Amino acid sequence: MPPQVASLLLVHGAGSGPRVFEGWPGHFPGLDVDAVDLHAGLVVARASMRNYAAAVAGRANLLPAPRAICGWSMGGLAAMMTADLAGAARLVLLEPSAPAEVLGVHDDVAPAEGTFDPVAVYGPGPEGVGTRPESTLARGERRRGISVPELPCPALVVYGDEYPDERGRAIAAQYGAAERHFPGLDHVGLVLDPSVPAAVSDWLGVTASAPD
Repeated sequence: MPPQVASLLLVHGAGSGPRVFEGWPGHFPGLDVDAVDLHAGLVVARASMRNYAAAVAGRANLLPAPRAICGWSMGGLAAMMTADLAGAARLVLLEPSAPAEVLGVHDDVAPAEGTFDPVAVYGPGPEGVGTRPESTLARGERRRGISVPELPCPALVVYGDEYPDERGRAIAAQYGAAERHFPGLDHVGLVLDPSVPAAVSDWLGVTASAPD
């Protein structure tokens, strides 16, 4: 069966960068695989989720169609926000930050400009990849609630044992998406464990081959 897509864009989470997906391209033979840097060209202290979503759409539209977008954590929500403008034919969400349809709207949260240390807020990042300051404005917007009424294409929600409900089953149910649970994996494990890109490759109809 030929692949359902010609390209794949990978979108990192808060406080990380495109290097978190270093082990992924070898799992998608025949696809044009790219990873966007959400911070590129931005003043991070003033970066909003709209800025991040625009970065996803801009990079995605440089790739051949039909295209898939795979977003992890914050990157998953950014991909959801712009899936239509990015021309996504398939969407893969790795424990994405929950939209308002799942999280609710919290008007008491007032997003403010600035940066924060992701290690202090989330704990250590992926080993060997490192972390970098992240936008408090974008984090505040996520906590207040960002609405994504619907998704324009088929989606797969991938989750482990750290956020199986709010970032897993509830999102799959909200959008009628396929879902895949990886027992034993935490949030970071979803981008580091090779079984995850192998499963994503299978869902996209790509003939998987083990990386060299």
